[in-house]
Amino acid sequence: MNGEIHDLCVIALCTNKALSEQTPFAMERSPYIAERRFVFCNGFGCAESPEEWYKISRKRRMNTIRLYLPVSVKDRSLLGFINTSSGFLALVQDGGTVLRMDPEWTWLKHKNAWRVVYRESEMNHSLEQLPVWTDHTKELKTVLTQIKELALAIREPFFANCFQDAKDLLEGKIPAGKKPQFQDLPAPYGNILNAVSRADVFGAMGSWNDSPPYEARSIGRKQDYDRLSDELLKQIRINLMYAVNTCYSQV
Repeated sequence: MNGEIHDLCVIALCTNKALSEQTPFAMERSPYIAERRFVFCNGFGCAESPEEWYKISRKRRMNTIRLYLPVSVKDRSLLGFINTSSGFLALVQDGGTVLRMDPEWTWLKHKNAWRVVYRESEMNHSLEQLPVWTDHTKELKTVLTQIKELALAIREPFFANCFQDAKDLLEGKIPAGKKPQFQDLPAPYGNILNAVSRADVFGAMGSWNDSPPYEARSIGRKQDYDRLSDELLKQIRINLMYAVNTCYSQV
């Protein structure tokens, strides 16, 4: 899974778990993130850790959090670059006020890791305007089957295996030698998150964005490649939002 989106998912899941179960906020440290900083709006200062951010956000009457991702992009080839996911978190406060939290990633060469700054801003939305997420796993399974067939047709067995693994994970089957990251989440949410993590092949060099489009063109299937790639990205993000936002739902 894209690192930016992964961090948004983990923050949202850990937050809603703590809120739903009335337990302390707990979030594992990431080996590739050296620093996280949370900048609050309206003069509330900053937090230097997810734990401090959660504590201050609760004092500011946050009662739930939601992940938002665009389900389409103008150029999939840009997804391999940093700060291109356009994902953000919506923080809902008592009374229906909604705040937006956007990430900005910077590489720290001296630490060989990332610094992430989450900046908060006000949104012109109310609690009643937040969408309702529904199960689209059937659509995800369909596109995984179709894009696997395309991967085999253009002689890309590695990606064909990725798509088959994703389909297996969606059905709760763990591929041999794999250790899914979200297996501790309740079904079906853990299955969905593991599946979309495996299916997220949109990166830079060596990714599904690299040679596959040219191979598809060489056999007259470039149109299929574009259509299925767009649909796969859409279903990955729709199912991500469904799983993350519903797993510990508060509203």
